[in-house]
Amino acid sequence: MRSLFILVIIIMICGCAASPPSGEVTREQTPIVEAVSDTSTRIPTNASTSATTTLIPTPMPPTFTPATIPTETPTTPPVEPTPIPIPARYGYPIGQPDHVPGDGFFIRHGYMVENTWFNPGYWHAGEDWYAVDGGETAGAQVYAVADGEVVYSGSNYPGLVVIVRHDDELFSMYGHLDPTVAVQAGQRVMRGDVIGTVLRRSDSVPNHLHFEIRTFLTTPEVNGATPRYNFRCGINCPPGPGYWPHNAPDLPSNMGWLNPTHTIAERAFPGTNDTTPIGNVVVATRPLSTSVSVWPSVPDGDPAVQPIEEIVLTPGEQFPLLEVYVGNEASNTLHANTYQLWYRILLASGQEGWVQAAIPSTFETSADGQPSTIWFHFLPL
Repeated sequence: MRSLFILVIIIMICGCAASPPSGEVTREQTPIVEAVSDTSTRIPTNASTSATTTLIPTPMPPTFTPATIPTETPTTPPVEPTPIPIPARYGYPIGQPDHVPGDGFFIRHGYMVENTWFNPGYWHAGEDWYAVDGGETAGAQVYAVADGEVVYSGSNYPGLVVIVRHDDELFSMYGHLDPTVAVQAGQRVMRGDVIGTVLRRSDSVPNHLHFEIRTFLTTPEVNGATPRYNFRCGINCPPGPGYWPHNAPDLPSNMGWLNPTHTIAERAFPGTNDTTPIGNVVVATRPLSTSVSVWPSVPDGDPAVQPIEEIVLTPGEQFPLLEVYVGNEASNTLHANTYQLWYRILLASGQEGWVQAAIPSTFETSADGQPSTIWFHFLPL
């Protein structure tokens, strides 16, 4: 019995030694606190009931497609830049240094006219350009009228011939050039590039540039495999005859020749604008007259339409160009009266009106007395 009492005392002493001091926590009893993710938000409890803070996880938003937010339309439209006129795409084929192309020259024999003193009984298939002062044209510079590729350089017209295929698939031909031409076949040229100079001839024909615009390089019945007429140029001859018989069943315009001045004017500027100039024109150095009428519209023969005013033609004076009116490129009207080229210009007074740029003249005439010559009052700058 005594031994049992002693054993109980020993067990009680050992149990008291294993218990921790009051207020201490053993390692096994340390509470585990889970880490709070970044999506938890610290939400304070009501201050009047408790000062403690509880961590509550913020729920993830549900998956959804956000509504399209309309773009706000500005009440004031953006300021548009001032339009800059696009450079002319076509220009005249002849000129002198420090002058705009065409200035100081006139067309002595125009398109679809009869050259009575040289080749009566035939329609002229192009234009003969002469210098105004004395008609001495030898040495004048000859320019590519538009961007393109030289597809022919050779012949004896007399003088050399250069033909350029343009990007719009028209062909320009330059005849009676000095043998020292500046280009060769396969070469790319840009509008205004010098092709060569006008030949100084040794025959009785005055020096001039023969210039054509046409839709073909060669075409069977004109200058191809089966020419309809026995011209000197012969079979498959790119320069072609330059003339077409009056008694032919087709006119030059039906065969693919075009009025060069009409074609250049039609394609020189990109369009029209009621208020913004599309370019500028300049008064020629030697206009045919000293003044010109300004019209409210291109005259059509209506006697009720009268000019707005008369303006003095001062050589070198420039005018903003607003619009171009030009006749048909492939017109069937004969004689120089077929030439129709008008510019709508802005005057210094602020008014605007139409002026005639190309003027038919009887400097040369056909057999029936109709004008064969064209002079220029205004030229594209």
